[in-house]
Amino acid sequence: MRSALAIAMPTLLLSLSVAACSDDKPAVCSSVDSLKSSVDDVKNINVGSSGALTDLQSGLTAIKADLADVKSDAKSEFSSQISSVETSYATLKTSVEAATAGPSAATLAAAGSELSAFSSDVKTLISDVQSTC
Repeated sequence: MRSALAIAMPTLLLSLSVAACSDDKPAVCSSVDSLKSSVDDVKNINVGSSGALTDLQSGLTAIKADLADVKSDAKSEFSSQISSVETSYATLKTSVEAATAGPSAATLAAAGSELSAFSSDVKTLISDVQSTC
């Protein structure tokens, strides 16, 4: 009985330590998941709907907060990817503001195009971060 306990105890401790290690992900993993969710929400906005511009502005506010969290959590590790996302975010925000000020097919199309470019930059950032998670 004593030898069975001597074998079982180290096995139990090893399995507990392995389980504990698997939960030790960097904070950036969680913040990039939140960013991905916010971007997905914005991508799912029906730009033809009457409240699309309001929804897009709200979505951009959420994205900005999530991006700030990613930047803070990532420190300098993903600085070039974050810089690209920040640049495309600023361009997207400007095009949404233009579409809000003068809604037309052209301004909405420009906002849609900028959303696509922004989405691409975010996908690159997410992919790079998730490879470390």
